[in-house]
Amino acid sequence: MKPVLLGLLAAAVLAGPAAAQAPGQASAWTPVTCDRACLIGDLHAYMAALVAKDPSRAPFAPHVRFTENNVEMPLGEGLWGSIGSASKDALELADPLTGQAAWFGLVYEHGEPAYYAMRLKVEDRRITEVETVVDRQTGLPAPFGDVSKYAHDPAFNEVLPVEQRRSRQRLMAVADSYFDTVELNDGTVFAPFDPDCGRTENGISTTSGGGAAAIAQGCEAQFRLGIYRINKRIRERRYPLIDDERGVVLATGFFDHDNAFDSYQLNDGRTMKTALKWPNSITLMEAFKIRDGKIYRIEAIFTYAPYFMHNPFHVPVPGAPNAVQPLGSVR
Repeated sequence: MKPVLLGLLAAAVLAGPAAAQAPGQASAWTPVTCDRACLIGDLHAYMAALVAKDPSRAPFAPHVRFTENNVEMPLGEGLWGSIGSASKDALELADPLTGQAAWFGLVYEHGEPAYYAMRLKVEDRRITEVETVVDRQTGLPAPFGDVSKYAHDPAFNEVLPVEQRRSRQRLMAVADSYFDTVELNDGTVFAPFDPDCGRTENGISTTSGGGAAAIAQGCEAQFRLGIYRINKRIRERRYPLIDDERGVVLATGFFDHDNAFDSYQLNDGRTMKTALKWPNSITLMEAFKIRDGKIYRIEAIFTYAPYFMHNPFHVPVPGAPNAVQPLGSVR
C-alpha cells in the first residue's frame, strides 16, 4: 500500500473518536482516572480536613476554587473557621465520568446545626473545585427539619436494574423538566413523577406531613395545584454529576422570587400568601433519584441568597435564559 494512503488511514483512525463527539463536547471519550471508590474517598478526606480545620489533610490541587453560598473565597475561610463537627451518616454521590462527587449532611458550628451540601471536582487525583451550600437557622421562613430525625432515603444508593436505567442525557432532561414544572408553577406538569414521589428539603419532608404537604400530599399533586407559582424563574441550572447506574442527578441553581404580588390563587380557589415581602432568591443543591424514567426521590439543601445572585461556577450558554449547562462542559 502506498505510504500516502497508509498515512491517510492512520490519520482517520486517530481522528475517529474525536470526530464522533457530539456538538459542544470537548471529546467523544473521557478517561476515568478516579473511580467511584476513589471519589468517595476524596469526599471523606475533604470532610475530615474540614472538621480538623486543616486543608493539608486533603489532596488539593495547588489552585482550588472554593465557594460558600456562591461567594468565592480562599480555601480555609467561611465554614472552615467555625465548624466543630459533621454528621457521620451522609448522602454521598459520585460520577467518575465527570470526576465529581457530592455530600449532603449536617455540620455543627459552635454547637449549632446547619444543613450542608458540598460538591467537589477531582482532576489528576487532586481536588480542583469545592462548591458548598450551608443553610443556617436565620429566622427566615424556610424548612429546617429536626436534626435528630434527619435521614437519607436508601433509594439513592440502590443500583437500578438495567431495564429501569436511562441514559445520562435522558436523566438530565428529566431533572430539567422538574425545574420547568416548578418555574411559574401554574398547574402544568412537564416532569414524569413516580406515584410515590417524595421530597425532602433541609431535612424535612415537604410532600408528606405538614408545611406545603398540608396543602397537598405528593410531588405531582402539589404542582397541579400551583403551590409554587412564586418561582419566577429557575436560573443557572447545572447538572455536574450524573450516576446512570443508580439513576441519580445532582443539580444546582437559583429559584428567583421577585414578589411582585403578595398573594395568589391556587387552582382549587384557595389563596396563598407569600412568605417574604421583598425580592429574594434561594440557592440550592438538589439530588434526584430517577427510576424507570420517573422522579422517585428528591433531596435538596437550600438557603436564601440576594436576588439575582450569581454562581461563580456557572458557564453561561448563549441564547438560553435559564442557561442549562451542557453535559460535555462539566470537565
